[in-house]
Amino acid sequence: MPSNRDLAQSRRAIETALAYCKARDAVLIGADNSGDAAKKAHWKGRSSHLRYLETENFDANGNFLATFHAAETPFVMPMGDDDELHHDAAVPAFDLSALPADHIGVRPVTHVWLPETGKGRVKEFAISAKTPAQRILEYIDAAQGDNSAFYSIFRREPYLALMELFIHHHPTKGGYCDWALMAALMSYGRMALDRGTVFRYNFTGWSTKDEIDQRNSRLYTSAGLPADAAKYSALLLYLDLFVFTARKSPPTPEEHAGLNDLMGRVLAPFIREVGSVPRDYSETMVYLAELAGQETDMMSRFHIALVMANQIQDGLKDRYVEYYQRAVSGN
Repeated sequence: MPSNRDLAQSRRAIETALAYCKARDAVLIGADNSGDAAKKAHWKGRSSHLRYLETENFDANGNFLATFHAAETPFVMPMGDDDELHHDAAVPAFDLSALPADHIGVRPVTHVWLPETGKGRVKEFAISAKTPAQRILEYIDAAQGDNSAFYSIFRREPYLALMELFIHHHPTKGGYCDWALMAALMSYGRMALDRGTVFRYNFTGWSTKDEIDQRNSRLYTSAGLPADAAKYSALLLYLDLFVFTARKSPPTPEEHAGLNDLMGRVLAPFIREVGSVPRDYSETMVYLAELAGQETDMMSRFHIALVMANQIQDGLKDRYVEYYQRAVSGN
C-alpha cells in the first residue's frame, strides 16, 4: 500500500488490510510519504504483520516502487489507501503455491463501492482464455467499464518488471495508462478467482460522466500532454498496449494472429473518430489515419501510429521508439 493520505483518511484502509493479513498469514507493506507524524506514531512497530516504510521524500512513483521492492513473497497485491480489504472466514484461504504456472495471478471478489452512498456493484470473474489476445478481450468484456481488477494478486516478479519498465522508461508515465498495464498483465497469463478475498474499491470521483471527463483530462495534462490529449486516448492506448505486450521471444503463429487482430480493434475507434470529425485533427493526422485503416501488417501499423504520436506532441514518436526498444531488449 503506497500511502499519501494522513492517519484519519487512511486509517480504515490500513486497519482492514492488517486484519486480512493477520487472518491469512500475510504481510502488509505500507510505504508512507504523507509526512504525518501522528500516522507514523500510530502504525510503526504496531504489528508483526505490518512493515511500515518511511518514504516521506519519495514522489508517487518512487513510493509505489518502494512498496513492492520491499516485498519478499512470490505474490503481491496492490491496494489504495482509500480502499478496503476483507476476508470471508467461511471460505478456506486460497493456496497460492498450487496456482498453475500458466496463471499470472488471482482475482479477489471486488466490490466497486461508493462510500458516500454505500452502493456499488460486485465483480466476480476469473480470466481463463487460452491466448494473450483472447484474455485481454475477455477482461475488457468482464470489466464493464472499470479497471478495479488492477487490485488483484499477481506474481511479484513479472508484475514488478512491468511496473519498473513503465515507471523508469514510459514516455509520459501517465495515470491514464492503467488499462494498458492491466491488459498487459492479462496477456501474461490466466487469472483464478479467490472467493475468500474481498476487495472494496473506492470509486469516488468516477461515478458520473462529468467526474470521469474531468479526472481523465487531468490524467493527461498531469503527464505533460496537451489539454486536448484525451481525444487521442485510443491511439495512446494502442501504443502502450503494443509496447507492453511486446516480447523478446516471438509469439506463436496463433498468438501473433490474435494480437494483430486485437491491435487493429484497439486502434479502430481512433481511426473512425478522425474520419468522422477530420476538422478536429491536423491534415497529417487525417492522412495517417487513412493509411493505418488500410494497413493489415501489425508492425507496419505500429510504425504509422508512431508517426501519429508526433501529432499529439512533438518528439513523442522518438520517445516511444526508445521505449519499445527497451521493452523488447529487456534492458
